[in-house]
Amino acid sequence: MYICTVKWRDLESRHLYSEGDKFPFDGSEVSERRIAELSGTQNKAGFALIRAVAVKNEEKPILESETPKKATRGRKKAV
Repeated sequence: MYICTVKWRDLESRHLYSEGDKFPFDGSEVSERRIAELSGTQNKAGFALIRAVAVKNEEKPILESETPKKATRGRKKAV
């Protein structure tokens, strides 16, 4: 599964993607060449527009930013 990293418009399908949207939007098959183009820098934008994410039980994708962080204990610094 792939997730969009930024807001962009697909020049082939004319679909507008927002950051965090699933790619492709309709679940259709996309060629390996197109995946490589969009996940790399060899596209008109010059940077990755999508990235692969792990999927647990075909549910919501698990994004790196959603992994739980350990709570830190410490004193607040005096201002």
